[in-house]
Amino acid sequence: MAFTYEQAHSLLQNARANGRQPHALLFIGAPEAGTHRLALTLAAELNGARANSLESLQHPYCRVLRPSSKIRTISIDAVRSVEPFLTLRAEEGATKLIIIDEADRLMDEAANAFLKTLEEPPPNTLIILMTELANKLLPTILSRCVRLNLRDPRPGVRLSEVQELFLPAVKAAIPRIGNDVAALALRADIQNLLLKRREAITERITSALKAEAKAVSEGTDVRNWEAMQKDVTNARIESEYLGERAQMLELLSLCLGQAVLLASHAPDVHPITPELQGLAEKRSVPDLLRRMRAVDELRSDLNFNVNEALALDSRLLDIIGNSPL
Repeated sequence: MAFTYEQAHSLLQNARANGRQPHALLFIGAPEAGTHRLALTLAAELNGARANSLESLQHPYCRVLRPSSKIRTISIDAVRSVEPFLTLRAEEGATKLIIIDEADRLMDEAANAFLKTLEEPPPNTLIILMTELANKLLPTILSRCVRLNLRDPRPGVRLSEVQELFLPAVKAAIPRIGNDVAALALRADIQNLLLKRREAITERITSALKAEAKAVSEGTDVRNWEAMQKDVTNARIESEYLGERAQMLELLSLCLGQAVLLASHAPDVHPITPELQGLAEKRSVPDLLRRMRAVDELRSDLNFNVNEALALDSRLLDIIGNSPL
């Protein structure tokens, strides 16, 4: 369930008033949904720390961790930098507050290092993690946080960059649902786009790493720093690639879900693309739901490392093709 900023704030106020404030919160949503605003509100209410943005938040009992460097990660050094802060004894009535923006950018070693703090938080400490991509966080981190999904108040659906690039292929496939050839065409479109996105991600991250390696080398005489970061770089490329692939599947699921709502005559549905109205008129609700389940099955296959090409071949026939009920 997604909450408005006002609803989420009220829930947290009630929890605090009843002595049930969690030690770790996870705000899921875009800044426009109020994640940053809610964190800043808590900083003001708990410690009197008033700021208009996370960048300007300055207070003895508040710390903010954000992605840094050209490859935009949160390193283990950044996590360790707040450890002395955690050992401080807070004044009576104060709360040590750690805010981690874009928590999905925590490198694996940084996330694992942070687990101990989540498992055994010091007294009078509140940790707030914020992300739009909760599925990229370690399950062990997710299990230790109270989650609040914040609803974006802006009308319509907000698509990511890769979803905008994928949308024309989806729009072309929608009127042809029920045709195996359309499934094969969409598979080709998906594979071509994924190839281009992997190349773009690789180029961006490796270029950023080269620039960072030069700066590190010039500043500290560290040799072969770029080679030392090879595993980290490959992990970041793969993580971003898998994230974009997941967003593409989410767009497919979202389109089918909207078609279900339109076919059910649900009110206030604002379809991503006009073709969905025609799909809702041609296909039954059970058929559309079956195709949505096939998207979930494709996700599951890919999460279990089934060969990507084979998974697409098989499941897209169920999602787009003429597979029987």
